Amino acid sequence: MEFFKQLRESFNLENIKGQVTSARKTAQVIESLLSLLQDNKISSSVREMITNLKTLIIDQPNIVTINHYINHFLLKLNPENQPIVLKELLEVFQERWKNVDRKTAEVAFRLHDYHEKSLLFFGADKSMTALVDSCMVNHKQLKVIQVLGRKDEAGKEQALELQEKAVPLTVVDLYNVARFFQQVDYVFLTADIVMHETFMTKSGGHLLASWAKSHHIPVLVMGDTRKILNKKILPSSVLGSFINEAKKSPSEIWAEIPQEIDGVVYLLEEAPNELVSHFVFEQNAYTPQDLSREVDKILVSKFI
Repeated sequence: MEFFKQLRESFNLENIKGQVTSARKTAQVIESLLSLLQDNKISSSVREMITNLKTLIIDQPNIVTINHYINHFLLKLNPENQPIVLKELLEVFQERWKNVDRKTAEVAFRLHDYHEKSLLFFGADKSMTALVDSCMVNHKQLKVIQVLGRKDEAGKEQALELQEKAVPLTVVDLYNVARFFQQVDYVFLTADIVMHETFMTKSGGHLLASWAKSHHIPVLVMGDTRKILNKKILPSSVLGSFINEAKKSPSEIWAEIPQEIDGVVYLLEEAPNELVSHFVFEQNAYTPQDLSREVDKILVSKFI
């Protein structure tokens, strides 16, 4: 009870910036989230995120920082088997960002002429399929090369969706992608997080981007401004919740690996922004240099 009293005091009219209604709504959401710490059924990852939210409120009780944290919490949250509080919050969040993928695709479409070009997709994102839709509507003939992993269900679903659009399509794993390098005109990557100097992408993206840059092939990272993480406004004590290259079980590559061998398997990796030609968001595309300068201005802070 004492903590909630401190919370309300932190969000009084003298301490907040922005609209009062927004601040009060944020305070209500925070109280609902913190109440979940008493729920034994929540997952350990959700408990960790909410505990870090409590730490953040104590360290930096301002609405911009807290909204920024909650935004990334919701992006990372798996909606399956979550308490009703989290499901309702996710519904509001998703409704607010409805059609953002198509807006991102339109920005990418205006960036280049993809007629009779080959696009290599690494990762799966609705903005990628929306880009193909835009090309087809505008009578742009193109080919797609979809890179798939062994357990890449999202990539397979994207490939099936592209197949239904009757787009010339080839699927290839990362081991064999070099066979197609001379055919590739553009490389498209997904991003979980975009920061001032680096971004988090699917493991293997660093290699693809490095190769593309060395061969003067444009690399486009598809995303939206929700995925921007401003490390300057979040304390280091909570950044690990998001910038986390979590190590997977070595059984992913070797079912019965000897204990003496260190198996290295990751799903995500951090890559330098300098390898990217443009980061494509729902309103604009930015070079790495522009992004580094403008990230604080384009950051969306009112998420709740």
